[in-house]
Amino acid sequence: MSASAGAFVVRVAGPDDVPALHELWTGEPDRRDWSPAASPDGLLPELDVLAAENRVWGAFRRGRPVAMAAAGELDGAMWLSVLGVARDCRGRGLSRSLLASVLGHGAFACYPALVAFVRPQRGGFLDHVGFVRLDAGQIDPGARNIAARYRLEPWARRL
Repeated sequence: MSASAGAFVVRVAGPDDVPALHELWTGEPDRRDWSPAASPDGLLPELDVLAAENRVWGAFRRGRPVAMAAAGELDGAMWLSVLGVARDCRGRGLSRSLLASVLGHGAFACYPALVAFVRPQRGGFLDHVGFVRLDAGQIDPGARNIAARYRLEPWARRL
């Protein structure tokens, strides 16, 4: 069996999975391009908190995470903190599967929307999966400050 073969299991990642998720994040050379996370320094502590709240999802192969998504809360909406897939596992629908889990959680928790902030060149995937790009006037001041500070575009998908 090749390194890229095998079945994937998408599930909520618990606190016991956090060390392996940290390894996944720090081991990917293009992690800064993962949507929407822009800062490797800020994500690791956030993963710890969100995993304890059942707000981190992983795609696992042979018990090891190969992709992850995490969602916090910002201005009353659910905020996509990270969505990324290991380079050798891309093109298999893992981002869509993880996003479906995040959206399902958000709908169950009665959030009005899932908000994401991405680099300008990274909005294509979000557009393809039903997000719309927001103008600065359409977002709350807290979100507007984040977008401006990190030069990110705000996107949202109604839940």
